[in-house]
Amino acid sequence: MNFRWVAMPLLAMMLAACAAHQGQDTQEDAPEPIIVRVSGFGTYEDVAVDRNNPRKRLLARRASQLDAYRNLAERVYGTVIFGSSTVNDFVLRNDMFRAYVDSYIRGAEKLAVTEHRDGVIETVLELKLEPQFQACAAEVADELVRDKCPIPMPLGNDRIGDVQSRSADSLYYLN
Repeated sequence: MNFRWVAMPLLAMMLAACAAHQGQDTQEDAPEPIIVRVSGFGTYEDVAVDRNNPRKRLLARRASQLDAYRNLAERVYGTVIFGSSTVNDFVLRNDMFRAYVDSYIRGAEKLAVTEHRDGVIETVLELKLEPQFQACAAEVADELVRDKCPIPMPLGNDRIGDVQSRSADSLYYLN
């Protein structure tokens, strides 16, 4: 009978230690989120004159923010580039490229907006790519990531401007 009183708690402790060890292994094997950080730039037409104009300062800040979002979309989903070149007598006569970015980015955090001395305004954005997105992006072809790997927006009242979550279910959303 004494053996039972000693063996039962010892067995319970061993099982608890094994369960705790298994939980640690699964946490270590889980992939870490990827942090994507980008900068965008904007400037004035005439730095000496426009720097004192509040409207033009706001437009330059907005241009830097939109450039940062475009750079973020390019890093996450890629860029489509169309190009053509004309060669005549082994001499390049015309070279034209167009870049095309079409994606939804949501959940990006604005880290900083800096106005440099030369009139350039820099906006820094950061986005955390969760393991769910990484796993999906690894399984599909690069050109299909935007369409096949959306993370749905949360249900409920999540209104920003004129966008309502029930009508747009393919936006990339992160907390």
